[in-house]
Amino acid sequence: MKKKKTVFLISFIVFVLLFAVLAIFVVPRKKYTFPLYENKLNIAIVGDSLFCNENGERNLAEILESKLDCEMLNCSIGGTCASKLNDGGEPDYYSDKLCFYNISNIICTGNKASVSDNVRRLSAAINDGFQKAKLLAGTNFDKEEILIVNYGVNDAHLRVPAVSNVKYDEFTYAGAIRCGIERIVHEYPDLKIILPEVTYSTLIYYGERDDYFDQVTEEYRTAYNAELKKLADEYENVYYFDFSESNEINKDNYDQYLSDGIHLNDAGKEVYASALADFIGEIN
Repeated sequence: MKKKKTVFLISFIVFVLLFAVLAIFVVPRKKYTFPLYENKLNIAIVGDSLFCNENGERNLAEILESKLDCEMLNCSIGGTCASKLNDGGEPDYYSDKLCFYNISNIICTGNKASVSDNVRRLSAAINDGFQKAKLLAGTNFDKEEILIVNYGVNDAHLRVPAVSNVKYDEFTYAGAIRCGIERIVHEYPDLKIILPEVTYSTLIYYGERDDYFDQVTEEYRTAYNAELKKLADEYENVYYFDFSESNEINKDNYDQYLSDGIHLNDAGKEVYASALADFIGEIN
């Protein structure tokens, strides 16, 4: 009898120790490292290169930060999509690893395992994305007040479907955005989320637009923006930023605002940052 009790006690102790090890080393835990300021508006940005492109004196996030006098965490990553891609992506680091579908999981859990296997591929883009994923994993979003989620240009250029017959299809633009937004809203119900419209973009060959590419991309962009509006209507504290309502960029004036047919030039950044700063002032 004593022997059975001893065996049971040893088994129990081993079980407790194993549970403790799992809790410490395996279960994802949110560790907060990013400094947040009590006396300033705290804004985080995830998305593609709209906010981080470095052409010109300052990127869009820096201009917005100065206009709002806020604390900005800019974790936008050039080349990234909202969605995952069925074929593994082109290239796969941004479609399947650093897409919003995965980034939203990092925001909510602090677990960056979904992108960590790519750190061995030390290209500048992948390393930049991994470092920003680590920043997101260490950010206390209970203290953040606004999250800007800006994706769509790369999805459109890669012809990612807007929707499918599956509501939460992560291989569609709207499905991936919906999955990410629902995760974040559930985890941080007081966080205000801004979904900016997908801006106009085109391809320039030898100084001329590609009319066919432009037409098809516009069809995708229109469909994406319609889905963003629906999402903003569905969820409390989720807002659609309609930049085109007062400052439309289109095929007739894009050269005034875009440096290469895709990224904002200094004039475009100034107009966009001013409009977004006004919008944030209205909702905050």
